[in-house]
Amino acid sequence: MELHLPTLIVTAVSLNLLVGVLMLIIFQSRRSQKSFLTWAIACFVFALGAIVASLRTSIDQQWLTIFVADLLIVLTPLLAIHGLRQYQVQGPVSLKLLTLVISYTALPLTLLYTAPNHAQVFTSVVCAAIFLFAAAYMLSIKNAPSLTKGILFFLFLVHALLMFGLAGTLFQNLSEANPMAVEPLLNLILITHLFLTTGTTMLFPVFAFAMTEKQLLELANFDELTQLYNRRAFYERSSVLLAKNRVLRRPFVVLMIDVDHFKTINDRYGHTAGDACLQQLAYLLRYATRDQDIVARVGGEEFAIAIPDIDRNQAELLSYRLCEQVSQEIFEVNGERVPLTVSIGIIYSQSSRRELEELIEAADGALYEAKAQGRNGFAFA
Repeated sequence: MELHLPTLIVTAVSLNLLVGVLMLIIFQSRRSQKSFLTWAIACFVFALGAIVASLRTSIDQQWLTIFVADLLIVLTPLLAIHGLRQYQVQGPVSLKLLTLVISYTALPLTLLYTAPNHAQVFTSVVCAAIFLFAAAYMLSIKNAPSLTKGILFFLFLVHALLMFGLAGTLFQNLSEANPMAVEPLLNLILITHLFLTTGTTMLFPVFAFAMTEKQLLELANFDELTQLYNRRAFYERSSVLLAKNRVLRRPFVVLMIDVDHFKTINDRYGHTAGDACLQQLAYLLRYATRDQDIVARVGGEEFAIAIPDIDRNQAELLSYRLCEQVSQEIFEVNGERVPLTVSIGIIYSQSSRRELEELIEAADGALYEAKAQGRNGFAFA
């Protein structure tokens, strides 16, 4: 079945206009998210560029159908990347990169727009380079959901390869006596480009909402200062782990860890120093435990670790090593060493019917006993 290019262009333009309006509606309800406005503008710019480029067969105004159209086509992916940067940083983003690329694109086009094929080769190479940059940029966004991030990376990469293919095809046929010979291939590339651009644009709000959902999930489950699980997440995950070990009749250990004399540290060195110590301690705890262990900050200076499948001797050895590592770790503030030790309460459960709350309460009691014994040590419940 032969594809009707004008119909496909009209369809792509219509879809981009609809997506642009959708972006504007989202922006109206989320004024702080400037990225949606930027993506809406990108949709409208792409639609306008496609319309102007399609006029090449009906009007002889190359400054408009070549120069202006090609600039609009280059501007579209630049705006898409700018919107991604706005969403990632959640704040103002400089227009310097966008301005530079448009300026350096406009200069050669002023010389090439009277030679349509040459101008299209140049524009295709520029677009391919932008799409490659966009693909690399997607990989740099660390807190993005992996699925939408991967799809956008793939689409940007396909865009780049497609535009390089278009440039190569046009370049090889610059001196072709019969340009109609490659027209079917060029039409296919153009059609693919139109719908890839439309599909990519439609994914931007999906990416943004998925990223927001992930950020909200992190806020709900992770402690902002230490990036460990918070109290809520610790109870949820540890309860599931305890239930599993109970069914399998495997041992389960809970450690309650408290920083000794932490108020004195805050009073003497300041709360910023105290926060830095907690962050360093959190890293030490995470490094000293296994992937399956659940490490959390459950209070101001109080931490908890749920540990499956270790015996009493292993729990004692781990607690001893933690106390030793913390006391020997160098905690420094402005070049001055901050002395830091911890006390640990341990509850070891083997085939017990006690719930997590009871185990934590018992470990808390052992923690107070460790403090009463002189701190910088541990005690079993």
